[in-house]
Amino acid sequence: MEVNGYQIGSGADLAGADLTDADLSSVDLSDAWLGGALLTGSNLSESHMAGADLRNTVCRSTIFNEADLHHVNFWSSDLSGSQFTGAVLSRSWLGNANLTQTDFRSAELGGAWLTGSDLTDAHFGGATLAGASLSRTCLRDTNFTGVFAMSADFRSAICSGTYFKAANLTGAIFRGASLVSVDFSFADLGGVDFSDTLVFEDVTLEGSRHDESTQWPKGFDPPPSVSYTHLTLPTKA
Repeated sequence: MEVNGYQIGSGADLAGADLTDADLSSVDLSDAWLGGALLTGSNLSESHMAGADLRNTVCRSTIFNEADLHHVNFWSSDLSGSQFTGAVLSRSWLGNANLTQTDFRSAELGGAWLTGSDLTDAHFGGATLAGASLSRTCLRDTNFTGVFAMSADFRSAICSGTYFKAANLTGAIFRGASLVSVDFSFADLGGVDFSDTLVFEDVTLEGSRHDESTQWPKGFDPPPSVSYTHLTLPTKA
């Protein structure tokens, strides 16, 4: 398959290629090398890219919906405004990347590495983030409503206006993080580590569940935990 003069296929060398606004839906780019490529506005929905290397790429408003992206390297890439709805990104590298306003709803990000990335205004509603690393990320106005993020690492993250409503955060780590105006309502906080947080202000815990293994900031008195049997999620208006 040829696109913009480039041969597209598994293992292809597309380093620095200009594939702006290209239709690459359902293509096989597994194990391909795309370092520094330009993919802004391109459609890679339902593509197969397992093991591909896309470090330092420019992928603004690129569509990756339902794509197979496990073990893909997006290190230091610009993915602002891109769509990953329903995509598989397990064990992928998204560290030091621009992920502002990126849509990860219902995506699989188990074990993914997002350390040091800017996730301002990104949307993870219903995504899986079990064991993912989000340390040192910027999570301003980021939406994690309903995520499954058991044992996720949020150490030293900046959380301001962040939503964790109805999220499963059991065993997650927030040590060294700054949490201001963060909403944990109806979340499962069993075993979460909030110790040594730099800031813990205006945090909403209404309807949340926690237990004796939950570690709170020194001097913080949490509200009573809600048991599973009495937990009632808010209904949509």
